[in-house]
Amino acid sequence: MNSDINIIFDLIKKGNFIEAKNKCIEINDKNNNNSEFFNIFAIILFQLKEYDESIDKWKKALELNPKYFFAYNNLGNAFLNLKKYDEAITHFNKAIEIKPDFFDAHNNKGNALSRLNKYEDALLSYDKAIEIKPNSINGYIFKAHILSQLDRLEEALDNYKNAYIINPEHPLLLGYIVHTKSKGCNWEDFQKDIETIKLNLENEKKVSIPFTALTIFDSPHLQKKASEIWVKQFKSNDRKLNNLIKNKKKIRIAYFSADFRDHAVGNTIVGMLESHDKSKFEIYGFYFGENLDEKDLIHKKIVNTFDKFINIKSMTDSKVADLSLELNIDIAVDLTTHTGTESRFGIFTQRCAPIQLNFLGYPGTSGSKSIDYIIADKTVIPKNNQKFYSEKIVYMPNSYHPIEGIKKISEKKFYRKELNLPEEKFIFCCFNSHQKITPSIFNIWINLLKKNSNSVLWLREFNKYSSKNLKLEASKKGLDEKRIIFAKRLPLDEHLSRIKNADLFLDTFPYTAHSTCSDVLRIGLPVLTCMGESFTSRVSASFLNTMMLPELITTSYEEYEKLANKIANDKNYLSNLKNKILENKSKSSLYDIKLFTKNLEKAYFLMFEKYMKGEETNNIEI
Repeated sequence: MNSDINIIFDLIKKGNFIEAKNKCIEINDKNNNNSEFFNIFAIILFQLKEYDESIDKWKKALELNPKYFFAYNNLGNAFLNLKKYDEAITHFNKAIEIKPDFFDAHNNKGNALSRLNKYEDALLSYDKAIEIKPNSINGYIFKAHILSQLDRLEEALDNYKNAYIINPEHPLLLGYIVHTKSKGCNWEDFQKDIETIKLNLENEKKVSIPFTALTIFDSPHLQKKASEIWVKQFKSNDRKLNNLIKNKKKIRIAYFSADFRDHAVGNTIVGMLESHDKSKFEIYGFYFGENLDEKDLIHKKIVNTFDKFINIKSMTDSKVADLSLELNIDIAVDLTTHTGTESRFGIFTQRCAPIQLNFLGYPGTSGSKSIDYIIADKTVIPKNNQKFYSEKIVYMPNSYHPIEGIKKISEKKFYRKELNLPEEKFIFCCFNSHQKITPSIFNIWINLLKKNSNSVLWLREFNKYSSKNLKLEASKKGLDEKRIIFAKRLPLDEHLSRIKNADLFLDTFPYTAHSTCSDVLRIGLPVLTCMGESFTSRVSASFLNTMMLPELITTSYEEYEKLANKIANDKNYLSNLKNKILENKSKSSLYDIKLFTKNLEKAYFLMFEKYMKGEETNNIEI
């Protein structure tokens, strides 16, 4: 037995799971009463994605040894991977019942509870795991993830730092620290951390999730590095799909997202989805987000646009990919890619359709050969930057970003006094998330306020930590913190009405405004942006170019600050800008969602034709 098991372990170490399985089958009969053997056999089968068989083997191990807590924990992990969270928790509880100080079971139970959004219960499980093993890094990291989601940012940062003390080289950990600092505008050692991340990315180390790289670097090179390192974790599937899209009357498009709801992405795409030509396309929605509020009208509108809407949250990536192929989807559109905790990029590495796109949700490259195209325009990806994208570029004729033609703006009149804004002063504003505010751009804003004593800075309130830290930073730089005013959250239609009280929108850098920019321009307020090299730093510029407002695009901090000063001190120039915005709004294609959708459909047809003809994937210009 020992020699056989040693052979199996050696095969597992080498990743030879098929040979390991065959060896298990060979010695199965003489190990019929050995619970440890069935535990090992189950692990091998699970690696081979033979899930039902692996679960049967673990159950066999537990029949032979009802006190086998390792098997209960492994079985719980199997159900966790299969997204059967309640069953997973049941088995973790069994393991804990037998062995109360079993670290893995408490930690894994926390993971399952967090998937069910039972965050407080999950925190208790992680606390117990940490109590059992104070020097185990995972308990601190998983606890910090939840605290960050709950906007308990200081507690989250403390737990990430505890993990960092244990192992500063742990994958992604420094990125999590920087991400949490960004959310709270806590800039202690911020530049030092960023330099460390940069060095690690250059050395091919998994130091940050890709999205964090978008927020801290104006470098398509580093952003591509972060994505390429990240996607190595996903197993690819080289399926042969050549016969899937023949003899079609309509092209089948599937959109994949966690955000078919009242969310920035949901609000952005609803008009586009409503505008699709149903005589030429069948539209499918694959949803993997949270349970939805019945009052969510955007969700209802989006669902009604689809020929078929499928909730895939509880399905594994491979099952979703199989379902997509069964439905003969021709073009699969990833509206999430590497954004947020809800990303399901593994569906695309399993190859869920013959043609796969990166669109809208993640403003950067996927870094993966699994994605064929990225939707862009000539501003966000200029020709000299094409080398930083693993995808081929689909160039839209105007902006790459769908923007609904009509957006509800509340008729409620907001006055400066009730918004805590001074009546006669110049109002600089920025309503981007505070995570996008960097020390460099904030320093420019402080300079502007100092040079323009008759001005204030109006920001949205996001969390108590960022508001507090921004005020502290202002005070450190010798500015009265009362000159920074925070706006409470309001429904979007009311927010759009109240921002008319501002004079100039100051964009962030390197992650510029996206939907916020289109909202601000819609109500006639100038947006001053600084355009860099990365996709994220060029989105506002894309909108401004489409609106024929290139004079609001700068390319350096110095130029940005100089122009902001000019606008703040020249009433005629500001008035002319506002008039031009309102005039150009009616001429520009920026808010023509029907035209945008027609152009996108042209792109879909060209991709489809290229695939049908067996042509190489290459850049497309509409």
